[in-house]
Amino acid sequence: MTDEQAILLSDIAPTGYFGADLAQVREGRTVVVFGCGPVGQFAIASAKLMGAGRIFAVDDHEDRLAMARRQGAETVNFEKEDPVETLVKLTGGIGVDRAIEAVGVDAVHPHRGPAAQKADAQKGQFEKELSQIAPERSRSQHFQPGDAPSQALAWAVEALAKVGTLAIIGVYPEAATTFPIGKAMNKNLTIRMGNCNHRKYIPHLIELVRSGVLEPTRILTQVEPMQSVIEAYQAFDERRPGWIKVELAPTAARTDAPAQREDAARRFVQAESEPDAPLNARSDGRADKSIGPGQGPVSG
Repeated sequence: MTDEQAILLSDIAPTGYFGADLAQVREGRTVVVFGCGPVGQFAIASAKLMGAGRIFAVDDHEDRLAMARRQGAETVNFEKEDPVETLVKLTGGIGVDRAIEAVGVDAVHPHRGPAAQKADAQKGQFEKELSQIAPERSRSQHFQPGDAPSQALAWAVEALAKVGTLAIIGVYPEAATTFPIGKAMNKNLTIRMGNCNHRKYIPHLIELVRSGVLEPTRILTQVEPMQSVIEAYQAFDERRPGWIKVELAPTAARTDAPAQREDAARRFVQAESEPDAPLNARSDGRADKSIGPGQGPVSG
């Protein structure tokens, strides 16, 4: 096992697998993953490994949705479609069997498209939630919380079929108190949530990697040298296209020209790759470099 594989198995891969396990994904079940960041991508891969019949992925970033499609997921961009209406329609009016919420309080509401009007009507509620969880918000353009902390939770409950299961692995602080308990109760939903017990899943994931069933490094879309850490975090925070998962490697060659970085990101988004394989997307612009002892990568 390489250093890159090992570091990805230390955090995001177990968390994604934990989400699919919490959701009790079984053969033939329909599953939706809200949030297609790194953890969401591993949740998609894990649901597929557990035999899910259909997997839906909801996000508003086209690069993330493109990676989800390369894993075989059916995607919904909530800035273009109403996610609840679309999911119910795609499941014959029933709703999905399992939902994995991998967003947390960083959730944002639609700003355009058919779902935006309903979100606008909830702005007062969202502002109240933000004042509870982030009362001292920074005026900086970086590191801003989402503008609708409970949005992904509400969509998950609405999109689930009766007697469905909701797994919550997105991060919520103790100050978060908003949840649609009435809708969940009247649907007889099972709700499971929590922080991942990584040690429980790592041995199994190691075997999946060693046997070639799962290749976690293919989620890496950028490799940056340690001396570019500030610029890398800025690009990642701004969610620039193609910056899904970033590796900071002491031995990586420095890319001084920002245009080259952005060109590599665009090539990633446009890249074609073999469909229906867990985490098989890999950036064209990614540097595959061997890393010697004591020079392991840091994943951002």
